[in-house]
Amino acid sequence: MEFNGDALMIDTDMSMEEIIKFEEFIRPRIDFIETIEVEEGCALKSSALLSILVSLKKTRPKLQIPFLEKGLSIAPAYGTIHWIYHD
Repeated sequence: MEFNGDALMIDTDMSMEEIIKFEEFIRPRIDFIETIEVEEGCALKSSALLSILVSLKKTRPKLQIPFLEKGLSIAPAYGTIHWIYHD
């Protein structure tokens, strides 16, 4: 994770321990973050990260998460992964 102004950059290849730490870190700071950017080219290791990002978006609808809106990711091990996100 790294901050760039009001944006937070994360990787999709987080382990479950890193995802738990990410959630613990982000929840109290959610009002101060405008955008969560996801680094491209990383393999999505867990659907838990998608669940947390959707939960954050529902908690704060103004939060921008382009990764969710894009609706797909390409992982070397799994190929193209598609999802549908509804508000």
